[in-house]
Amino acid sequence: MGVLDELRERPPGRLLRSAWRRGRQGNGPWMAAAIVATTLRLLKYLSRRRPKVAHTAELKPGEALRITHLSEDRRGRQV
Repeated sequence: MGVLDELRERPPGRLLRSAWRRGRQGNGPWMAAAIVATTLRLLKYLSRRRPKVAHTAELKPGEALRITHLSEDRRGRQV
């Protein structure tokens, strides 16, 4: 994984903090960069996959639980 791939995934926190600091000091391009980077980070956070609860039940003493899963292809679809 190269440096550019890392920067595309998520801007490093140090660079983002620096952009906010410089932007608050009156530097317009840095403020724009900070806003864009923060917006991208927020969108990535909001679009993440959340685990789904398939079933909930309370077990009584003496009952057992078996956990299985269905096979999935590369795209996450059940086979």
